[in-house]
Amino acid sequence: MWNRVSFKNFKSLRNLELDLSEVTILAGGNAAGKSSVIQGILLAKYTSESLNKDEIELNGPYKLSLGRSEDVLYRDANSDDFSIVLSNEDRDLRYFYELDFLNRPYTAKLKDMSSGNLQSFNDNRIHYLNAERLGPRKGQNFDPKETLMTGYQGEYVNHVLNRADELYIQVPEKMKNPNGLERFSTQVEAWMQLVIPDFRLKVTPIKEVDMVTISYGSSKLGNLISPTSTGFGISYSLPIITSGLLASAQENSLLIVENPEAHLHPHSQSRIGQFLALVSLAGVQVIIETHSEHVVNGIRIQLAKRNATKMGTIHYITQKEGETVSSRIEITEHGELSNWPKGFFDQEKNDLFELLKIKRGGKN
Repeated sequence: MWNRVSFKNFKSLRNLELDLSEVTILAGGNAAGKSSVIQGILLAKYTSESLNKDEIELNGPYKLSLGRSEDVLYRDANSDDFSIVLSNEDRDLRYFYELDFLNRPYTAKLKDMSSGNLQSFNDNRIHYLNAERLGPRKGQNFDPKETLMTGYQGEYVNHVLNRADELYIQVPEKMKNPNGLERFSTQVEAWMQLVIPDFRLKVTPIKEVDMVTISYGSSKLGNLISPTSTGFGISYSLPIITSGLLASAQENSLLIVENPEAHLHPHSQSRIGQFLALVSLAGVQVIIETHSEHVVNGIRIQLAKRNATKMGTIHYITQKEGETVSSRIEITEHGELSNWPKGFFDQEKNDLFELLKIKRGGKN
């Protein structure tokens, strides 16, 4: 498990160091730098897999879209270099990059690397789900690489459900839902019912065209229906549940999810937070970027129930004079927060105060 990540001159992260826990929450306003933290980790991962390349691509791998080289460098940097460091208790992985705005506008050169054990990072299986996941589709293509990963937008989740059943992939005991059978897809179905009550699914491979269709339903409705007859909540949450269970069945896994709350009712947002906390308790390191207090509260509830609040860390990410800074928030023994910085999920309180003023006749 990685317990710290550091950045220098990467985008708005001039000099930022964050502690990482079993489950780490990145919260904060828009354009504060939360996504940059995740992009930096993914860039380091891609770099570790590409050491035979002279240039590291800034766009494409791991759904990275960093733009041109000048977009990657902190605006007031005094050199054309930036660095990313991942650390745990016994080793550091340090990546030093050099940019050339004129000759290499879309790549970075790995200038130097210091590694205690690079192979450990290469063995680190990362399940990453981008904020922009696929909406309802009647069918999805096979994953040509047969990676047993849902894809960065959930584009292979249908195929993964089918292949995991064919390969008899077993969910570990810590994540086994008693409402599901042994088959992987039924475990996904049972955990989806935590988020969307009475949910049912059926996957059907069509090998002649290398596609897998999926249909949804409930025991109350009886007949299964096409995903295109439902909203976005199912198609956005199904890859999260599937990736979490896959990661829990693998050693040395890291699950990164952006905006798990997207298209979900507050009740379901809390439940998806509880699920992600359980995944972390099963041995998967989880990093979450979220704008939802309901997701955060769900994580707090589940960690407190399991007497495991020390396994969770919240970083409230903000901007100060164009530079990303962080306030660390601990989750205390009973799920309470150690501090509550201004701007941290306080909008409901502010809005209610404004309504109270209106009620009392002070509309200004």
